[in-house]
Amino acid sequence: MRVDGRALGVYLLGVFLGALDTGVIGPAFPVIARAFHVSLRWNAWTVTVYTVAYVASTVMAGALGDRIGRRRVFRAGLVAFGVASLLATFSAGAGFWAFLAARAIQGAGAGAVYPNAQAEGVALFPRERRGLALGVFGGVFGLAAVVGPNVGGALAQFVGWPAIFAINVPLAGLAVAAAREPRGPARAAVAATDGIPDPAGGVGFSAGLTGLLLALAVPGPWRWLCLAGGAAAVALFAWRQRTARLPFLDTGPLASRGGIALIAGAAVIGLDMSAAVFVPSMAQARLHLGVFASGVALMPAALSGAVLAGAGGVLVDRIGPRGPLQVGLAAAVLGGVLLGRGTLHMAGFVAAMLCLGLATAFTMGAPINRMALSLYRDERPGLALSLIAVFRSVGLAAGPVILTAAAARAGFPGMFRAVAIASALGVLVFTLVPNVRPERRAALGRPTA
Repeated sequence: MRVDGRALGVYLLGVFLGALDTGVIGPAFPVIARAFHVSLRWNAWTVTVYTVAYVASTVMAGALGDRIGRRRVFRAGLVAFGVASLLATFSAGAGFWAFLAARAIQGAGAGAVYPNAQAEGVALFPRERRGLALGVFGGVFGLAAVVGPNVGGALAQFVGWPAIFAINVPLAGLAVAAAREPRGPARAAVAATDGIPDPAGGVGFSAGLTGLLLALAVPGPWRWLCLAGGAAAVALFAWRQRTARLPFLDTGPLASRGGIALIAGAAVIGLDMSAAVFVPSMAQARLHLGVFASGVALMPAALSGAVLAGAGGVLVDRIGPRGPLQVGLAAAVLGGVLLGRGTLHMAGFVAAMLCLGLATAFTMGAPINRMALSLYRDERPGLALSLIAVFRSVGLAAGPVILTAAAARAGFPGMFRAVAIASALGVLVFTLVPNVRPERRAALGRPTA
């Protein structure tokens, strides 16, 4: 089966754009905090609001794409992402809250882009090569991890931090133009009896997550107010899950010991991912590197992640996803231990980056997404990928709040010791998730019996 390279390139470009936005902001993190006169802990909310908005958008967008056409929803997400990038570029004079609003819109756009791009891209490959397909998308994340920190550090130091958002605008425009709809009506992949997940449940889920995370960050009476508001929103979400015709989260396939473990493991992977944004700040503080150099210092992690992502996909096709996932999390444990030492030298930092690159390659893309696809019907890949993205994003949203709280107690070493502990728990959690049997290679002429 020949893969449509042009179509695949369009989807990879969209995913690259969203992944680039995550990496490009890392070296500029301290610069942005100083520009808006906020602490590192409050500046972490630029990641959290992006992720919460992503969570709110991704399940809706995944189901909507399955129903009315994934490319159509993919393009709409790109437009929202580009417009939000333009707003972020000019938010310096409007204040920190305007910047947060722009980041939230970016997250909502990315939530529409990622599940639909990946579902369409995976569908271009034969079933027995799904792991490879997911590995290709993981490799794009690795490539963005190579480019992003270097571009972000250079722009933040020599041009100014708004430039890191300005570059998104022409890239988004190019992707929208390349993703034009084919002639004829879009094909719906879901039966007409299906619909769009419950919006009220989505609001409750997102508001509950936001309220509970705010309760970890704000002091005094505000903490209790946020906690009460978050609990009320969670209660709304739980009620709508029971009563809505089509609940926000279709968790039926996840309602087992293995499914619950998969949810917990996805959240751990999200927390590990969130730690990457703090690595340049740590390099600036502990290794005394400049803004640009702190971005370049991420190259060992980015290169190893990009190179090994495809290998992770091939391993998934051959032995299933559980082994690669556990190896990746074990590598994250070692990386966290190296960065959590009281004294940090460049050699130890580079070794830690190589470990974190391996962890990214073997956890973020093919393995866990292959597990999610196996739990849902073949005709609903957008829903399956968006749901696992939601649970991963819970960890990604909570991570900055949890990790900056650990840093407030024990500095950057305490932050990365927390990463090591969480990753060790992840290794144990995935022992409870059944492995996925690799597909037989009937398409290559081998017997299937």
